[in-house]
Amino acid sequence: MFSYIIYPLFIFSLVYWIESKPIVMTNPLNLKRSAAEELEDWLKRFNWGNRQELQAPGRLPIYKFYTEVVEILLSLARKMGGSYQDSLLFLREGLQADRQFEKKLKEIVLGTWLQMGMMVVLTWSFILGALFLVDVKISIMKLVLIALWQGIGLCLLPLVVSYFRKKFFGDIGKLWKMLYVLRSLIKVPLSRTEILTIAGVAEIKTIQQKSLIHIVDKLKETCQKALQMGGSYEEEVLTLMSELRFQEKWHFELFEKRLMVIKLGLMSIFFLPSYLAFIFLLLGDLLTLM
Repeated sequence: MFSYIIYPLFIFSLVYWIESKPIVMTNPLNLKRSAAEELEDWLKRFNWGNRQELQAPGRLPIYKFYTEVVEILLSLARKMGGSYQDSLLFLREGLQADRQFEKKLKEIVLGTWLQMGMMVVLTWSFILGALFLVDVKISIMKLVLIALWQGIGLCLLPLVVSYFRKKFFGDIGKLWKMLYVLRSLIKVPLSRTEILTIAGVAEIKTIQQKSLIHIVDKLKETCQKALQMGGSYEEEVLTLMSELRFQEKWHFELFEKRLMVIKLGLMSIFFLPSYLAFIFLLLGDLLTLM
């Protein structure tokens, strides 16, 4: 009965904490006013007709590679003039898609944290309730060991999530940077060599994921063709971006399934044994009293 009261209270307080704007303590799970959102707001307000808005470098919100590309476009506009509104609009569309993707990732991770937190609350609600109802004294050291074992599981969760996120999306992020820079700088007065250097195409050798090899090979061919023959590579880059978007969705599904396996593994190793350990301790002390 005690656990049925604690459970909804815990859920209500956690949801309230996520959605509210606390004054004393900053809420790290609150997605409001992130660097990505601030950069998107700036792109919405920016007007090429007002040259005073061409800010000096380093004053824009920093978010992934998007800020770097915007800085390059602004720097070229300050030095050579011209308008790159189409490039900024394209970047803004990509930024919006990236924000939606990051939001989905955070929702999955948050759901995992909620389930882990519920397991901790239910376990300790049962432990405290049992100790209150049954006149049995269990060593504090044993309870501390149970808490430490659960704490190890909670500490491992962010490490494992970070590892698999880098594994599934690290190389995809590198490709997104290359493709967005190539597409955004297609009309700027720079040589193809300079554009490829800014895009970091040399890092393409570090991408080893088998599921991305076909995109890597096509990007290499596109870059070699642009260097040797010149001309526009816009159509090829847009096609590669569509392929990479499809591949990203597939990796997201794999990440979601892998996270479910991780969650079940942590629960079965760190949380369920903690519950069973207390049951055995309780039964052992009860048998000694009989």
